[in-house]
Amino acid sequence: MAPKRVEVIYNDMPTLNDELLIKEKIFRQYANLYYVRLLGLRTSVLNAAQKKWESILKPITADTVNKILDVKFGVTCCIIGTVYMEMRLKPNILDDVTKEHWAPPSPPRQKYCNDDDEFFLEDESGRIKLIGGILKQENIVTGVIMAVLGKESSEGNFEVFDICFAGLPYQQPMPVITDDKYIALISGMNIGPNSSPALQLQMMTEFLNGELGDSFVRTNAAKEQNLASKIALMIVAGNSLQEVKVVEDDKKEKKYGYDSSSYNAQPLFDLDNILNEICSEVLPVDLMPGSNDPVNAFLPQQPIIPSLLPKAYQNSTFRRVTNPYWCEIDGVVFLGTSGQTIDDIAKYVESEDRLKLTEQTLYWRHIAPTTPDTLWCHPFRDYDPFIMKQTPHVYFVGNQKEFATTIIKGPEQQSIRLISLPSFSETGNIVLEPKTTFNLPAAASFKHVSPGLPLDEIEKK
Repeated sequence: MAPKRVEVIYNDMPTLNDELLIKEKIFRQYANLYYVRLLGLRTSVLNAAQKKWESILKPITADTVNKILDVKFGVTCCIIGTVYMEMRLKPNILDDVTKEHWAPPSPPRQKYCNDDDEFFLEDESGRIKLIGGILKQENIVTGVIMAVLGKESSEGNFEVFDICFAGLPYQQPMPVITDDKYIALISGMNIGPNSSPALQLQMMTEFLNGELGDSFVRTNAAKEQNLASKIALMIVAGNSLQEVKVVEDDKKEKKYGYDSSSYNAQPLFDLDNILNEICSEVLPVDLMPGSNDPVNAFLPQQPIIPSLLPKAYQNSTFRRVTNPYWCEIDGVVFLGTSGQTIDDIAKYVESEDRLKLTEQTLYWRHIAPTTPDTLWCHPFRDYDPFIMKQTPHVYFVGNQKEFATTIIKGPEQQSIRLISLPSFSETGNIVLEPKTTFNLPAAASFKHVSPGLPLDEIEKK
């Protein structure tokens, strides 16, 4: 008899998630989004700067300039504003519309950064150019709110001596957890005509449902069933479906502007069946959308509509959530994205260390600073939903090149488990996150598994 599945207390954190839900059609400019971002983080950045440069800023009220236009030549001071990076390789919509219509489009770039990039800091009063070697040493992107210490040069630029970000926000105390429970994290199933092998997906589904142990030929039956029973929740971090590539055929007659016969709904049916099979076995599933999924590409991406997944939607254990997404499980706070935020940040810097860039967003206190410059988002007017109001215990990013994890410690005893989730279709891996966060997550592999052979080893990374 299979062991009983563990249960957890789930909190969907409505205070944070309600800001990620779009409740009305928004038609406005983006300028106000930068303003409310600066307004929301200025005090936190100022407090961090005063603490960091306490021995320099004396008296603080005299050496901290409230507006960039009030900077005086040759006087060392601190200014706070929003970073803007002038990058020659960055996409520019104005360049696109001014090109001749027959010119071929430029191929997408993997990196926007270049040696001649320029840094600016701006607030509601104006903008000033930043210079100094420290700017290239730090990971800085457009949209970050930061304080800089320096002075104005004779050319009218601001020579930067040091930089300060808002730092880690408050983190609620980590609960004391004694029982053994796991959260299954998966991303990039990429179900489609050329997607993950069917056996790979079926093995994952049977493992989560505790069905692999039913076969007498498997040597690890008891171990697999026991591990599956300790999985309390499955979070799907985007890209459940394969990217759809449109193939135009001018010879075929189209109705309503598209060729309905070229649309293949089978991948969506397959996803619905998989989710329904998992949810029907009383394993809760939180489904986040990704860049390939049938939702609006603007962040925050909204939950997939119920009519696309009718079977899964009938289960009370199935939840459609946003991207990004917050939740609390037995007092442990999770924050996750489907990967677009870190993928876009990586284009601004030379570094390819995705965990380091994920860590940097914590110190910026912003999940997606490059919105709306190079990453699409909704034009919010009264608030910025991507500002981190608290520090999570677990912060995961989906659809990355490989599995990686680390723990970072904050100055006020904060402890955050960072997880980079690989694509399931490429690696065959899901990540089992222990709710203690101090233990290493396990990676369960379903690649190269044949009937009658034991499941790949659950290995500690």
